[in-house]
Amino acid sequence: MKHLFITITLLLIFTTQALAHPHTFIEVKPTIKINNETINKIHVHWKLDEMTSMMLIEELDTNGNGKFEKSESDFIYENYFSSLDEYNFYTHIYSNKKRLMITPKNFKASIEDNKLIYAFDIEQQLNTQNLKIGFFDVTLFVGMIIKKEYITLNGINETRQTQLKKNIFEVK
Repeated sequence: MKHLFITITLLLIFTTQALAHPHTFIEVKPTIKINNETINKIHVHWKLDEMTSMMLIEELDTNGNGKFEKSESDFIYENYFSSLDEYNFYTHIYSNKKRLMITPKNFKASIEDNKLIYAFDIEQQLNTQNLKIGFFDVTLFVGMIIKKEYITLNGINETRQTQLKKNIFEVK
């Protein structure tokens, strides 16, 4: 009986974890300015999936004009985006294997092609050596999608861009 209880408990734990899956998908498009192997700012552009966008735009575009006014964008920041602080805004930056916390600046919510867009800046000086940047939700509630063609690196040549995309973002 004891072995049956242990087996059922373990089965429930592993089955529950196996069924975890994202409910929202976000395309992540970072734009990074590099000067002398140092990043000064990362502009992050999130494009939410169609279903999530549709529901949130209907709720949050209070005047129904198809765009977010400053007051609507401020409301989204205060009531939706800022709560992601406990997840470090799904942004994982490691410099010399030390995790860095971020403070987003210049947040703006907008609507593009019926999709909800969150845009913000990360203003931290980061040396490109021993740097790893990832965008993901450890709870798997949100699926973050980043591809090498979504990453824009300014201030360096194409060969170095390819190297950094592979080394920093681990995309091929």
